[in-house]
Amino acid sequence: MAKRDTSRDGFSNKLETFVLTHFRPLWMWLNRSKRLGDWVNGKIIDRAVKKTKCRPFQFSTLSPYTSWHSLTDRSWSGRHLPPKSQTGLPPVADVTKLFQRKPDIGGTLSKKSTLLFASFAQWFTDSFLMTADQNRRKNYSNHQIDLNPLYGLNRDVTLQLRYRSEEAGRKGRLKSELIGGEEYALRLLMPGSVDRKPEFSLLPLPLRLNADWPSGKSETVFAFGGDRANATPVTAALNTLFLREHNRIAGILEKNHPSWDDDRVFETTRNVLIVLLIKIVIEEYINHISPYWFRLRANPRAAWNTSWNKPNWIAAEFNLLYRWHGLIPDTLAWDGKKIPIDQTFLDNGLLLKAGLGQMLQNASRQEAGKLGLFNSTPSLLTVERDSIQQGRDNELASYNDYREAMAYPRATRFEQISGDPDVVAGLRRVYGDDIEKVEFFVGLFAEEAHPRAVVPSLIGRMVAIDAFSQALTNPLLSERIFNEETFTAEGMAIIAETKGLKDVVDRNVPGGAGNLFISMNQQI
Repeated sequence: MAKRDTSRDGFSNKLETFVLTHFRPLWMWLNRSKRLGDWVNGKIIDRAVKKTKCRPFQFSTLSPYTSWHSLTDRSWSGRHLPPKSQTGLPPVADVTKLFQRKPDIGGTLSKKSTLLFASFAQWFTDSFLMTADQNRRKNYSNHQIDLNPLYGLNRDVTLQLRYRSEEAGRKGRLKSELIGGEEYALRLLMPGSVDRKPEFSLLPLPLRLNADWPSGKSETVFAFGGDRANATPVTAALNTLFLREHNRIAGILEKNHPSWDDDRVFETTRNVLIVLLIKIVIEEYINHISPYWFRLRANPRAAWNTSWNKPNWIAAEFNLLYRWHGLIPDTLAWDGKKIPIDQTFLDNGLLLKAGLGQMLQNASRQEAGKLGLFNSTPSLLTVERDSIQQGRDNELASYNDYREAMAYPRATRFEQISGDPDVVAGLRRVYGDDIEKVEFFVGLFAEEAHPRAVVPSLIGRMVAIDAFSQALTNPLLSERIFNEETFTAEGMAIIAETKGLKDVVDRNVPGGAGNLFISMNQQI
């Protein structure tokens, strides 16, 4: 493959990337240092977030100008740049072909990421990137990392998921049952039906579940708080893992605080689990994405005295840049067979058959796809088409406009986006010779990634900006709240000792994680 033209990367960007991806011994030493490492961590995070203007957003998808409603009504998505009408764009169908996986090779695989990473990305981002079907300029998100796939988007849903019992052994617990000696959520649907059980009348139905869904699959759907948590057996496994961890921690708190009622046990457990998730997101998930040798830390102090510590609001651009469909392989490897990936949707039978530990290990042993153009599995091409249309419906500015807004020079040649001749030819075929017509959504995935990175450069930058500024600003991480009074000494200890998903698995599968391989990184 031809080498990408880096002449429009910008000197400061190239210098920063060079320093952070070289001098490995220095960064390994800083990784071991508590005080100096925390200082460097804060500087890197602050620099990452300040690559663009911080919230509040001047504009939202409500209107092309600023108003009180546009500044306060979060049912409309925020936006980094004002709307910009682009004329003369190619047909959506032609643009969609840029994402179509090459049938002769069955997709390009990642050399770094596992299906566990891809599934975690799907499960995690589905908790706050929620486009309204009726109007793609609107959303139904809480705009927070709040573990709503487990707890639901509102209190009424949460109450239906809880036992709400003062009985010993049930205080603060989420409803569950034992199947084959393992704990799972209760089933959502009536047997042989797509109707909810009366006790779960307020829970969301799984997205895309329809009346003719096979009964064998529908009977494996769990009573989860999120409408997408049942999407695949791996996302359901992740939700199951956090359900078990919730009930485990609730048991510890009930034992150590016998005077507490059911509500206090539940709410304190929920506090601990949300922060536990944020720690995993930064210290395992974000570090997996990053090409840097320095290991970023979920230290809440990094946000306490910054200009970007503002209320969360998901942006329309952030919603689109997380459409990482190229990560999804065509098939799921299982018991020596290859199951078409679309046959696993809304079917948790594999999880129930294998058990939680084996399901997560299987996902950890399978390569994810590589993010980029010409690498989306056929079953997701309609989603790519809808994403392109969503960008147009929201009148997003061009790819080059967003490069400039995120401190990159504007590209002047397709070869500055990618060195892959197929990508360059595809862009030229669809957009002619006018690089200014390349749309935001397309340009994001056309870019060539750094050799050690999982995502292309502009995606990586925008993920860092929004991830840090919306994860570390969680209310639970505020200076006066992040303490033992909120989490208890036991809860703070659980947060501190958890380094990644495998630690949570170790505490929640029969016999512990043991020799199970649980990782977002491929085993090499």
